[in-house]
Amino acid sequence: MKNLSYFVRLCALNLTFVTSSITFAAGADVNEENTLIKDDIASAQVLTEMCPSLIGKNAKFDQNIKKMVSSSLSGYSDKSATFESLQKDAEYQSLLKDARTAAKEVDNAEQKTACEDILTSEA
Repeated sequence: MKNLSYFVRLCALNLTFVTSSITFAAGADVNEENTLIKDDIASAQVLTEMCPSLIGKNAKFDQNIKKMVSSSLSGYSDKSATFESLQKDAEYQSLLKDARTAAKEVDNAEQKTACEDILTSEA
């Protein structure tokens, strides 16, 4: 059930990343903020892996995902961090694994809806 909450969070956040900047709860420390950012980027990566088979390859979808990742990275404490550098981060890899597991636990209709939400988002 914990993994399902990751995917639900992913679906809830998919539009907010494109349309707004990241806002953290008061009192959250830098490490917590960085973990949330990594989790959000991992969720975006899972979308890039599963959505082409659900909605087809689409340049607008790819553009919106890139905007989501860029927006997320802008709040990361290490301003030199990139999507590529996160791929080597152990915590990120763990979060990515959790996000992939969560996505598998959600039916295809919900997955497709999340993908279509990203596709139709306006940045």
